[in-house]
Amino acid sequence: MINFRKYINPVWARKRRYERICHLVKLKSSDTILDVGCGEGLSFEVFNKKNKITGLDTFARQKIFQSNFNYHRGDAEDMSFFNNRQFDLVICIGVLEHIFPITKLEKIAREIQRVGKSYVVVIPHFYTPIEPHYQLPFWQLYPDSVKSFLIKHFSIGWFGKNSQGKFEKLNYFKKEKWRSLFPSSSIVFYNYIPGGIIKNYIIYKGYGGIYRF
Repeated sequence: MINFRKYINPVWARKRRYERICHLVKLKSSDTILDVGCGEGLSFEVFNKKNKITGLDTFARQKIFQSNFNYHRGDAEDMSFFNNRQFDLVICIGVLEHIFPITKLEKIAREIQRVGKSYVVVIPHFYTPIEPHYQLPFWQLYPDSVKSFLIKHFSIGWFGKNSQGKFEKLNYFKKEKWRSLFPSSSIVFYNYIPGGIIKNYIIYKGYGGIYRF
């Protein structure tokens, strides 16, 4: 199968998206940030050495080591260890499409809005031409039977073959559904790769409400 990622400079693409996020919320160097599902920091922390950042994830040990970063192990479904509006900005990049069941997704969405004065959430666009995880055209629209057949017989995207035809289900919602989860937000379409090969939704709310561009 074709691996579209080998034709993409991931660092360049992530940095470009990082700069777009900073522009949307008018990020200041004094802002405190919570990164929900921080992972290894490849989408945000690697580009930011000034803001005070708290990373939240479920790893037993932190994977990001830089002077402006502090790691907190926990589940985003219940962030009661953080106060209301504790952070100037909450970011969540490439996480919510993986969250099941829907009740857990709803809880995480509420918590993001509770602990942050502003927030940015990035998820794949419903009609992204190339699905970024499986790297096939419009994978998200295939019937489950077709997905199962393909992954049983081919090594696809980040995944190897699965002899049982099992694949990860992903949340692919249209803009209206995401807006229902983040009712005070604005949603913009973003071409992660110029030309729209891979598209994102960027859901965001600034300090004083919604910035529209």
